[in-house]
Amino acid sequence: MTSSGNPPLERRPEWRLTGVIFFGLIAIVILVATFRILRPFMTPLLLAAMVVTLTHSLYLRARLRAKERSWVAAIVMLLGIIFLLVIPLFLVAIALVHEANTVIQSLQSGEARQFLARADLTNRLAFLQRWVPGFDPASVSPQRLFLPIVQEIPGWVARNGSAVVGGIAGMVIEFFLFLLATYYFYVEGETIMNELTVLSPLPERYDRQFAKQFKDVIDATFRGYVVTAVAEGVILTLGLVICGVPAALFWGAFGTLLSLLPFIGPPVVWVPATLYLMYAHAATWQIVLLIIWGAVIIPILEHVIRPWAMKGKTELPAIPLLFAVLGGMEAFGFIGLVIGPLVFSLLMSIIDIYKRSFRIVSGMPSRPGELT
Repeated sequence: MTSSGNPPLERRPEWRLTGVIFFGLIAIVILVATFRILRPFMTPLLLAAMVVTLTHSLYLRARLRAKERSWVAAIVMLLGIIFLLVIPLFLVAIALVHEANTVIQSLQSGEARQFLARADLTNRLAFLQRWVPGFDPASVSPQRLFLPIVQEIPGWVARNGSAVVGGIAGMVIEFFLFLLATYYFYVEGETIMNELTVLSPLPERYDRQFAKQFKDVIDATFRGYVVTAVAEGVILTLGLVICGVPAALFWGAFGTLLSLLPFIGPPVVWVPATLYLMYAHAATWQIVLLIIWGAVIIPILEHVIRPWAMKGKTELPAIPLLFAVLGGMEAFGFIGLVIGPLVFSLLMSIIDIYKRSFRIVSGMPSRPGELT
């Protein structure tokens, strides 16, 4: 015992090789078990981490005004998240449900059948039989492809009502866990980061680089893609409303979701909407305005909004970004929209650290162990 009453710290030379191996095995087992326990809650945990990262500067200001009382500042931030984000999203969701019901009812009506019959895709695509032997134009008829699906929607809802209710209950539980995790990360986030820095065997400058890369990717993803997608969705919805497209809010929200994916976005909505206006014999000004709106106004605003939102943040090239987003969503669900680019960006950091640490020049490393 030391004079202070605390036991002396153990030194690594006192560890035998068998002890190090045994401790490593125990640590691996505990880490795997911890991951399996937390795996069902990864989505709310990751969302909480991202929200705290994005709003940490606001939290510091709130904590300063609360006289360094972390729990007060955290509660204020949670209330702000609920009132500024959750309530508007809830109201938009109610409006979207109403719009979706309108779309389904219109597709199931006789008017929709008359519109599809007037489009007459079967006869319009008959010329393809000359170039594609065995092609049957009737196989791509909207009456055969879409109407049976639409007619089955009420039956599907009736058969899966309990699953739908269970899904809503699960979302409520995940939201509650998200609030708890957000509160905890606000209050203990700095302590967690300090502990990770202490535990990390990497040089301090690389710990800072990884932390900066994590924050930059989240900022870039939120500002460069989420903000831009929401702006495009609002602009697209406004254009659909002006041009008189039915269920404009529903299709605008659909276009907003597609805008989150690289190379995909508003054209998936405004091009079919333009064709609808043509076949519905809409006014010429509506058709022309929607084409100009989608082909000119939205791309111009996108090229203005995205650089402003990014503000110098680095982003992946377009094609790797596409693989990162799609692969991330396939592996982790919707949250993979951020995880995919984050993993790819951290991979680039690892490669950069490796090159700088081992001084790779023209493919030939310097003497082993020589660092910059």
